[in-house]
Amino acid sequence: MDAKKRKNLIALSIVAGSLVLLLLLLLWLRTLSPSFSEFVCRYIARPYVFIAGHITSLFPLSFFEFCIIVVIFGAVALITLAIVGLVRKLGALVLKGALIVVICILSVFNLYSLIVGFSYYRPAAPVPQSEKEYASQDVTKMLRYFADDFNELAGKFERDGNGNVKSPYTLTELSDKLRAEYERLGNDYYYGYTPKAKGIVNSWWLTLNNISGITFVPLGEPTVNRNTPASDIPQTMAHEMAHAKGVMREGEANFVAYYLLLSSDDDYLRYCGYFSTFYSALTAVNADSNKKTDYNEIRNGMAPEIRNEIIAANKFWSEKSKQPGIAGFLNRVFEKVGDFMNDIFLKSNGAENGSGSYSDKVTDGEISDTGQTNPDTGEIIYAVTYSSVQKMYFAVYEQRAT
Repeated sequence: MDAKKRKNLIALSIVAGSLVLLLLLLLWLRTLSPSFSEFVCRYIARPYVFIAGHITSLFPLSFFEFCIIVVIFGAVALITLAIVGLVRKLGALVLKGALIVVICILSVFNLYSLIVGFSYYRPAAPVPQSEKEYASQDVTKMLRYFADDFNELAGKFERDGNGNVKSPYTLTELSDKLRAEYERLGNDYYYGYTPKAKGIVNSWWLTLNNISGITFVPLGEPTVNRNTPASDIPQTMAHEMAHAKGVMREGEANFVAYYLLLSSDDDYLRYCGYFSTFYSALTAVNADSNKKTDYNEIRNGMAPEIRNEIIAANKFWSEKSKQPGIAGFLNRVFEKVGDFMNDIFLKSNGAENGSGSYSDKVTDGEISDTGQTNPDTGEIIYAVTYSSVQKMYFAVYEQRAT
């Protein structure tokens, strides 16, 4: 190897090493304090997403999907060239190419860490939650109110042959509606610009991996799986938009999406908000008692369309892995690998529950036995801490019904 080639390889190695050190520095800086992470999000990530989101929103199709296709074909081409280079004993050239690829990958990692990584360590997203103390009968009254609204909405929509609701909007129309809904939040915590959400053309790949949506924030582009059941798509799209608005923790992105849908005046959006959360909120009824009379009455009174659609939506995802032959095998493999990688990714970004963090705001309630009994009935008395989603329901009730 001549001196010039050696010098080039050394220079590239120094650049790659510097990028590794920069990445480690960014990973450390984001853990310093929530206020520092908030500063980075407000004054670096926010303007970046504003620019990137405006650019990618100009494209009718997903720019992210296009980039993935280019990366896949590019990777195949580079591997082929590397093999040819090694066969021809062009080791220095292959090494140079490998270093350039590593530098490109590290550059993307550094950009992601700067624009996205700090969002995992900023303070919690501000979503209304009621802090009032409610008696058991008041909780029952509120959930009856929401159950009545849910049941009434269930009869308003056209449904397919399987009884599943049909969306009254195209994906573009739904994106525009949710962008307008985000304007209601009016809190400076959220990034000012809401990029357009788009459907992935090759959604079969997402379905194979049991993925309903993806947002690669450095591109400022929320995307959704077109095959997702219509009752789930608004929550998925609102969730992905939340990521583009600076809410990266999965449970919080869900939480923001739930509130946006439940507090909406649009019937379809509100119906889908109930579809995603109502039964989690319903457990607040009779939570302080071992007698579930009101809970069972409300649950049994839900419209059959709702119950059937929930079963169908669950089957959509669960039955993919039960398919016979290669299709089911691939789904099981991709699902396990994808969940494993996602779990590692989320834990590396401070989510202790990993892939279980999607339900963080739903399962943070608590019911405990006080060791006391009601002197009149002999019934056990329970101490109840309502979950964040339940307290959000209470807040929405206070806004809407009082």
